[in-house]
Amino acid sequence: MTTRSKNNITQPKHFTDGTVRYPIPKALLAEAHPDPDAVEPSCFTIANKSPHWRCAMNAEFDALMKNGTWVLTPPRPSQNLIGCKWVYWIKRHADGSIERYKARLVAKGFHQQPGIDYGETFSPVVKPTTVRTVLSIALSAGWPIRQIDIQNAFLHGNLSEEVFMHQPPGYSHPSFPHHVCKLKKALYGLKQAPRAWFSRLSTRLVELGFHGSLSDTSLFIYKSSIYTMFILIYVDDIIITSSSSLAIDNLLSSLQHDFAVKNLGSLHYFLGIEVIRNTAGILLSKKRYILDILTRTHMLEAKPVSSPMASSTSLSAHEGEPFPDQTLFRSTVGALQYLSLTRPDIAFTVNKLSQFMHKPTLLHWQSVKRLLRYLKHTLTYGLQIFKSSCLDLQAFSDAD
Repeated sequence: MTTRSKNNITQPKHFTDGTVRYPIPKALLAEAHPDPDAVEPSCFTIANKSPHWRCAMNAEFDALMKNGTWVLTPPRPSQNLIGCKWVYWIKRHADGSIERYKARLVAKGFHQQPGIDYGETFSPVVKPTTVRTVLSIALSAGWPIRQIDIQNAFLHGNLSEEVFMHQPPGYSHPSFPHHVCKLKKALYGLKQAPRAWFSRLSTRLVELGFHGSLSDTSLFIYKSSIYTMFILIYVDDIIITSSSSLAIDNLLSSLQHDFAVKNLGSLHYFLGIEVIRNTAGILLSKKRYILDILTRTHMLEAKPVSSPMASSTSLSAHEGEPFPDQTLFRSTVGALQYLSLTRPDIAFTVNKLSQFMHKPTLLHWQSVKRLLRYLKHTLTYGLQIFKSSCLDLQAFSDAD
């Protein structure tokens, strides 16, 4: 009998590293990397070579000048002079496509001195529980849910302190290149900027008849015999829902007299959360966010698993060798903490891993990787908010 071996017919051998890969479908992967050529520059020198980023910087600088953010003054030896830098990012739509290139001038607030450049700094942001509660009420009542963005929000805050800053890189005044900027309005990066902005916005809302919630100071409520309206504030991202669409339009008209309001229409993407409408209500999904985490941790081709933690796992602070990259561990677990807001199925595991932030071991990192493999298996999972005809508060408890 004639065989291939007798006739010296062999197939070439392909050697691998032994790793079995489980690639994500290209359609899903495209959502994480819709445009591989779009890169956010790390410094002004690189950004200045691109017409996209140069245009973005020009738009930001023009907005600063139009707003009267600073006046130029001669420098004095007694001044505490802080620096500034350009920060770049690409703002994307919910599907991952590019919406616009953004450049922002950021003050180096870490050069500020307490009692000289700033005083109070605390500024509230809306609680996730409040967001879910208001969305549930709006869905159950059939109210429209709208979203707006305040452009250059921090620039609307007024400063009560004297703050001096270097002129922006690439935008020094040709006649006064050695002058410094005396800030009249708040700027991103200043320690007091979030507080100044929230104070300005909340003052305006109170003038319009709103009052802050006792349970969450970032929730503003308007009630009358005609309509009810809720406003949720997370810095410059704002959700508005009301029993009257006309009332929302009137509110936006009033706010546009004071701020640069961008009407984003119906709520669809908020703080990295994709809001997907379905027959049951809305689904809060972070699919793209999960893909970003998997990319950063090189887990895109890992084998999926069906549970976030093995039942036999018992984590301890005293077992295992120290994990060499503590920054990677902390940043990954921190990202998973934010993800757990819309993924309650991973909350227990994330809470457990968070107990070892100060000194992670290799065993802890293995548990993180297992959780990432579970997230790959459950990419499309999210938090479903249902429509309900009953608005009574319901609670559940264990028999223990």
